[in-house]
This record gives sequence, structure tokens and C-alpha cells, in this order.
Amino acid sequence: MTTRSLSWPDVRETPAEVFHGRVAELDLLAEALRDAVAGGASAVLLGGDAGVGKTRLVSEFGRTATSGGAVVLSGRALDIADAPPFWPVVSALREQSRSRGALGRECAAALSRLDRADGPAGRVEMLGELAAVVERAARRAPVVLVVDDLHRADRSTRDLFAYLLAALSSSPVLLVGTYRDDPAGGVPVDLLGLTGELRRHRGVRFARVEPLPRHELAELVARWAPERHDVEDLVWRHSGGNVFLARETVRAVLDGDPHGVPQSVRELVRAGAAGLSAAATAVVRAVAAGVGEVEHALLAAVVDVDGAELAAAVREAADAGFVVVAGADGYTLRHGLMTEVVSADLLPAERVELHGRYATALHGGHRVPGSAARLAHHWQLAGRPDEALEATLDAAQEAERLRGYAEAHRHWLRAATLPVPAAVRDRSRYLERAAAAAALAGDHGSAVALLAERLGEPDAPSGTEQAVLRSRLGRYLGAAGQLTEAEGAHRRAVATLPADDDPDDTAVAARAEVLAGYAAALLDRADYAGARTVAEEALVAARRVGEPRALASVLATLGFGAAHSRDGTAGLDALTEAVAVAEAGGDPETLGECLARRAELLTGPLNALDGGVAAARAGAERMAGLGLGRTASVSLRVVAANGLFRAGAWDEAEQEVATAWAAAPSGAQMLELRLARARLRMGRGDLDGSDVDLTAAELVAGSTGLPKQRLPLLILRAGLEMWRGNPELAFAHVGKGLDVVESGIDDVFAVAPLLWHGARAHAQAVLAGRPPDASGLRRLRRHRRDLVERGERSAPALRGVIASYEAMCSAEDARTTPGADPDTWRGVADLLDGLGQPYPGSYARLRSAEALLSGRRTEDGAADLRRAADLAAGLRAGPLLTEIAEVAHRARIEVPALAAVGAVGHAPVAVDGPLARLTDREREVLEVLADGATNKQIAARLFITPKTVGAHLASVFAKLDVTNRTSAAAVLREHRADI
Repeated sequence: MTTRSLSWPDVRETPAEVFHGRVAELDLLAEALRDAVAGGASAVLLGGDAGVGKTRLVSEFGRTATSGGAVVLSGRALDIADAPPFWPVVSALREQSRSRGALGRECAAALSRLDRADGPAGRVEMLGELAAVVERAARRAPVVLVVDDLHRADRSTRDLFAYLLAALSSSPVLLVGTYRDDPAGGVPVDLLGLTGELRRHRGVRFARVEPLPRHELAELVARWAPERHDVEDLVWRHSGGNVFLARETVRAVLDGDPHGVPQSVRELVRAGAAGLSAAATAVVRAVAAGVGEVEHALLAAVVDVDGAELAAAVREAADAGFVVVAGADGYTLRHGLMTEVVSADLLPAERVELHGRYATALHGGHRVPGSAARLAHHWQLAGRPDEALEATLDAAQEAERLRGYAEAHRHWLRAATLPVPAAVRDRSRYLERAAAAAALAGDHGSAVALLAERLGEPDAPSGTEQAVLRSRLGRYLGAAGQLTEAEGAHRRAVATLPADDDPDDTAVAARAEVLAGYAAALLDRADYAGARTVAEEALVAARRVGEPRALASVLATLGFGAAHSRDGTAGLDALTEAVAVAEAGGDPETLGECLARRAELLTGPLNALDGGVAAARAGAERMAGLGLGRTASVSLRVVAANGLFRAGAWDEAEQEVATAWAAAPSGAQMLELRLARARLRMGRGDLDGSDVDLTAAELVAGSTGLPKQRLPLLILRAGLEMWRGNPELAFAHVGKGLDVVESGIDDVFAVAPLLWHGARAHAQAVLAGRPPDASGLRRLRRHRRDLVERGERSAPALRGVIASYEAMCSAEDARTTPGADPDTWRGVADLLDGLGQPYPGSYARLRSAEALLSGRRTEDGAADLRRAADLAAGLRAGPLLTEIAEVAHRARIEVPALAAVGAVGHAPVAVDGPLARLTDREREVLEVLADGATNKQIAARLFITPKTVGAHLASVFAKLDVTNRTSAAAVLREHRADI
């Protein structure tokens, strides 16, 4: 029996479709094109499943190649038996012939000659004519010839593909072919001859276009359906990263189908299944009812067929495109969407029978990893809830042992909902376990909802037990990013505690846990004094009963807070002890908390960047190994990224952010990650991308978030507006930050950069002639004085960091102070060099150069400007490089580092009419004059003397035939639309 392989209808994306990801594949194609330009014809063959995105990939590559000056000819093979010879290439030429220019006319002429070719001789003639057309096109520009769906192409097209590679060996031609994998995997049979020949050619690359990884698919789904954050998991289950199936699932959901099964796909699967034999149908249905990969022996037990008959049935189902090999000896259906359709078509009796067979087989000895979970699933769907409960509890405990917390959460939740007396009796315990597992898995919303449900039940606990549950609720709320609500939950937990005279160890341990949680919450709101008071009380209880989780958490809280006082060494020692206690206690969540506190202290207030980054990275790996890849590991990678940013290792910081992003975190971890990425994007010049991240973070933090959330957001907002040229808006964001500070915050390390942003914004606004309200400046300076006083009471390392920020603030003041010492900024730059912070160091060198150049110390100013450019170029700090280039342009200083990175501070503008009579310097003087500047201000702006300005203006007036400044400015505006 011959069965036609199942294929998706019209799996092509239109050019307008969103393109996302595929960086490695685009890089491969771009490299192949460069090789073709340098060394002659080469080829890339891209294989993959139907709908995986091959067509959209080559379309995107074609767009970028065209923008780079290449000629792109693209055609698609037809899925018909008697397709015209060379159809994909001929159709590509026909499309090109519609364009204007010499190439379009040449293609039209070639098509006319091809129409006259006929018979076997004509085929040879067409082969030569097509090669000649491509070769002539390649004389003008590199040529990319795309043959989409090469597996459907006629023999002539496949021969042409190989012929062009040989005949155009010295021409800049890249051949790109896409093909659909054989149902059993690998190259289709019809292409084996061509691929065998091409593999002998050194200039040919083969690559497989894989399904999108989950994090990239999630980002794509968010762009397709920005308001439907709930569909990502469904789309992943249906598509496994296949772009076509993902898009069709989203469309079905948006059209009102909650199951996300497109009617077109449903009909296609049913039509394909209708052509299968009874045995193959039984195989497909059994595999659909299985959980994940179905081992061959298990399949044989379920379908009750063995030997040659089963092998033949599996082969038929595989050839038809339904079944694919998975793992060493198992099977699965090709896509989750197919599984959904086949399963939905089962009658209830068929479904119960199949799942009963699976449960019986698994219970009888077909045990593999994950058998408990599979057994629970099948017993439940077979209508056997008592057996399902036993297997579910085994599965939950097995998942926790294997650090599979997301799976454990689902199992505990299932146990709580099974309709059997034993499950009803222990439901409360199962809900608590489900909440704990959800929190460890990073599903903070579920953890909060489950524990809130437990606390709202009629039989909810009271006294100490209730206090413990409310404390855990506070922890889950904090992880979800709801810090205000978390603090409220912790306060209520403490208030619920009975009197502390209960000598029972269990009661004392519970008290230690509740107080430790509250102390950590106070630390997160930067109330270090309050946190210390509560933590000291918790420490007594934790040491009394040897409760390791509470003890470790309390030591971490005390240590972090102590490092902000005069005794940083003692604080770090306490944190080191906290990590050791947490390691011995074996609780991964507490260990993650302690590791993050220590790494944050090292990379922040103590400025031990190398040690802190190393500790954060090691901690992130440790946490991922303990199953906290979406939570504690992400927090530690964010700490590492922030430390690397300060140390100037921005490429490494971006790698840490990308690794953390791939873990798909949520809640507080996602907020922290967004802030870290916003900082990097801003530094590199992706201001819009930074804005997107900040807006997303604001949605989590809200307008009433705690200082730990609000202050970094407002600082970054101020920085963003500064680079956008809006110092007044930046100063307003700083004012909102001061509101946060005045609400009560002990974290001087977080406050210091806010105050510098305020001083910087004020100076820039004054220089732009738009000074902010004087009361805002007085308020800012009052906080600066307070910061200096508090810095004197801090640990030495933190004292040095605060001193550097105050020095930067004073230097910003000097920018608007007549007669200020031009060496002020140079001293700041030297201080930042000593702290090992190249980004603010580069900024300080830029400002030093400005001050020195204004003081006519051209040689010193040029040296500092070049040093600033070297530092900024090493970081690829786009906005800062642009500002450095602007100063270099105004000062007429050559800066090699700027040329190396292509930084331009003043793009050349075409001029005509009377402006063409002016020299470049005269036009610059006129441009500044048009802003209303005096001669003295023009001189300061261009680093020349007022006398020189007067001479330039006299020349400008004469050349423009005007007698005053107003008339000269009018001529400029008349002939320059950009002014």
C-alpha cells in the first residue's frame, strides 16, 4: 500500500510576516555570500520540517542581501508532476524582468530566447542561456539565486543548480536551496543524487533549520498576540517551535477556539489518517494517547500487536508523516497539534480503553524514568482515581527529588483535585506543597494563588501555623515583584504569632522563620535599621533550635546591612557564614538568597567587581543545578551582568543577560533582568529598546513599588532622557526619585547615582538655556549633603564609591560655574580609573577635555578626549561616542578611535546658494549664532576666542551681504531646512 506523506497546506509566510530570531542561520548565509564574493560561486542548502520557517528565513536574507547591493533572484518549485523545465529560475527572471534598468531588460530578452527553445537540444540551450544570464548579472553585483522547495524541483532545475556551481566558479554567485526533510528524517530521496554531488564541492554548506527555541517562540507569539500572554504554553505544546503551526494556533485562538486547533490543520490530519490501514491507525492513536515518547515495547503492549505486523504498521505511519522516531527506541507524533487532533477524534470508550491499557502496561513492569507521572496520567484518564492518587503522590515526590519543581507543582495540584476521600482529607497539605513547588519553579503567580486559597479556606490554620503560611505568602509575593503586598503579608504574619513564651522547639523554629522573612522584606525596602532589629530577634530563636533556613537568612540580612555601616568586613564574614549554613541545611531557596546577597554586596557597595562577578556566576550555575534556573539563578546572573557593566565587560554582561532571558523568568526576576538589559541597551545606543524594557518593568513595579524597584527605574529613566537630549525631563525623574528617598531608605549606594543624574541633568539644562526651578536644585543639594554625611558612617569601600559620585556632582556644578578649575573633571576621571569603572571614567574624560579645551589647554584637552574615545570605543558605547565625536568636531581634533568605530558627531550637510561661499568653520559659527548665542557663548562652544568669533562673523556678514546677526540667521534658515 502506498501512502502519500502528510504535508501542510501553504506553509509560506508572506514578506510582511514578523521575522524573529534565526541569527545563526542568517550569519551562515551572510558568510557564504562573502565567500562567494571573495572566491567564486558557492551554495547553501537548508533542510527542515515543513513550516519550520525556511522560506521566511531566505526571504529575510534576500532582503538584507538586496540592501547590501546584491541582486537577489528567487523562485519556488511547483508541486505538480509536469512542471515546466527550470521553472523556479525562469519565474525568478520573469519577476526581475518587470524591474527597470539594464538587468530587467536583459532578463526580458533572455526569457524571449528561452521561449523559442524546444526539445532535448532546447533544454541544453536553456541551461547555457540561464547560466549566461546569471553570469552577466554577477558582473554588475553579487548574485543570490534562491530555489525554494528544491525537493519539488524538476530534474532540469536540479541539474542547473549543480551546473551553475561548476560553470560560475569565479563569479560572485551564491546559490541557496531549501528542501523539506524526508518524513523519516534527512534528505528526501529525490535529492540524494544532487546532494551527493554537491557534498564533494568545497564551497557548499548544508544546514538544518531547526524549530525555534522556546524563548524565541515566546517573543514571536508576544508580537503576534501582545494581549494574550496566556497562549504561549499552548502554542509551544502544539508547535514545538514550528513557526507555521505556532502561527496557525495563535490564529485559531484569536478566532475564538480556546483549544487553538485550526480547522485547516484538523481537516488535513483527518484526511491523512483516513488513508491508513487499521494497524497503522491503531499505532497513530496509541502514540497520540501516550505521554511524550512511547517506547517500542510499551507500544507493543498497548496495541497488542508485535513482530512484523507492528513494524509494518509503524513504518506506514512514519511514511505518511504521522509518526517520527524519538529517543533511542521510541515514537511520537510529528507535532503536538497533530496529537491534539488525533486525541480529540477518539470516542470516550476508545480513550478510556487506551489509557487503561497504558496504565496496566506501566504498572505491570514497563518502567522507565518518569513512569510514576505517566502512570498517574493514564490511571486518571482511565477513570481510576484511587490508583491515580497513589501514582500522583509518587510522581510529585519523584519530581522533587529530581529538582523538577514545575512537574512537582502539577502533580501536587492534581492530587488536591482528585475526587477520592483520601485526596479530600489531605487537600490542604497538597495545596501547600503545590504552592512551594510552584515558587521553586518560578511560577510565582500560582504560588501566591494557591497559598491565598489555602489561607481562605474554612479550616485554615490559626496561630503559629497561620503565621508561617502568611510569611511564606509574603515570600511568594516578593518573588512575584509585589513588594508592597509582600511587606503587608509579612507584617500580618508577625502580628499573628502567639506570645514568644512557648518553649516548644517547633514553635520557636516557626517564630524564627516568620521573623527572618520579615527582616528580609525590610531589607528589600532598604530599611536596614528596621531589618537589623527584627533579624537580631530572629537570630536568637534560630540559634536556640538550630533552624538552618532561618539562621542562614538572618545572617545574610545582618551581613548585608552591616556592610553599609563602618564594618564591611564583618558584614561579608556574616554572609560567608550564611552561605555555609544554607549549604549544610540543604534548602536551595535559602542558599540562593544568601548567594545573591553576597554577590550583590561584592559587586555593589564593596566594589570588589572581579570577586563579586565570579561569585555570582558560580552561584548561578549552582542554582541552575539545584532546579532554580528560573529564579535564583536568574537573580545571580543579573548581579553578574550589573557587575560586568560597571567593570566595562559589556559583551560578557550581554551574554549573562541572554542566558538569564532564555530561562523565561517572571516576577521580580524578570523585573531585575529588564533593568539590567535596559542599562546595557542604553549604554550601547539602543534607546528605543531600553525604553521598551523600562516600560515593561514599570508594569511590574507599578507607581507604588518599593525603593528597590522604583529607584533604579527612575535613575534609568533619567539617563535615557539625558541621551535623548531632554535634561528637563531627566531632572523631573530625579525629583520623583527624591520622593522615594524621602519615603525612607538606608541604601546610600542606590541613592548616589540618582544624585549624580540630577546634577548632570541640571548642568545640561542650564547650558541649554533652560534651567530647572531653583527649588529643585536646593532640594538636590540638600540630599547631596546628607549623602556625604551618611557616607562618612559607611564601610571604607562604600565610602570611596560615594566620594566618587559626590566628586562627579561637584564637577557637574563646575560646568555652569564661571572661572571653575578646569582640572576638576580630570581629578574625577583619575578617581574613577582607580575604581576600575571605564564607562563613567570615559564620561569624566570627555568633560575634562571640554573644560581643558575651553581653558585653551588644547594639548591636554586633546589627550583626555582621545582617552575618553578609547574607553568608549572599547565598550561600543554609542551615545557617549557620538558626544565625544561632537566635541572633537567642534575642537577640530583628530581622534583615531572615533574613525575606527565610525562615530560621527556632526554629519556633513549639503549647502547651496550663499551658504556655499562660507568655510566650514564660518558655517559652524553661524549655526551657533542662529541659536541666539553671544560671541562669548559661541567661543565657548567652539573652543575658540571671542576675538576669533568676531573675525569669522565679519567674514560671514560680508559673504552673505548682510549687516547684522538677525539677517545672517535668516539666510541660514532660508537655505537649511534642518535648522
